[in-house]
Amino acid sequence: MSRNGITQAQVFDAAAELTTNQQPVTVQTVREALGAGSFTTITQHLRKWREETKTLAPQPIVLPPEVEAAASRAAASIWRTADELMRREIEMIKQAAQLQVQDCQRHNDEALQEIARLEREINLQSTQMADHTDQLETLRNALTQSKAHLLAQASREKDLLDRLDELKIELVQARTNVEQKNEVCALLRGELTALKAERVTKKPRARSEENRSQQ
Repeated sequence: MSRNGITQAQVFDAAAELTTNQQPVTVQTVREALGAGSFTTITQHLRKWREETKTLAPQPIVLPPEVEAAASRAAASIWRTADELMRREIEMIKQAAQLQVQDCQRHNDEALQEIARLEREINLQSTQMADHTDQLETLRNALTQSKAHLLAQASREKDLLDRLDELKIELVQARTNVEQKNEVCALLRGELTALKAERVTKKPRARSEENRSQQ
């Protein structure tokens, strides 16, 4: 039983009804007659139905005793009737054979269409996979470039930090030098102030000694 619950008996009945109505027996027509069923399940059951249909032989006509008793009187009528039945049987066989040939042709066409559809789908998926591969390669390249850029930035940042540490050391040294120079300047100012004070003190003494020498 398939997933949709379609049985072999249902397929056989639908095929027989289509044949009686002189309609083509195909996977599609059987599925439309049943209203459900998968193509795979119906195809398997139809293959079995065709095999069994081919093995069926016309049933021999068994005349009842009363007909045999009257055979001498109705031989011509029976012959005409049998001939007509045979012609109808042959015509039905021909029609059934034609329908089977048409069914096989339609089945082959459906199979070819399905193969073409699958090939198109495979080609589409192959194209999509190729596009995805290209996209992945592009992303990998972009990631590699980003990593290289980050590494370069990290290296540049390290260089800047190292340079900043050097500048801090130089700044400390410069401050130390400035402080030392300020101390020297302070000492020099003190000495200059002392020299000025000493000079101011020496001037009156020099004038007093000059006045004494003139007297």
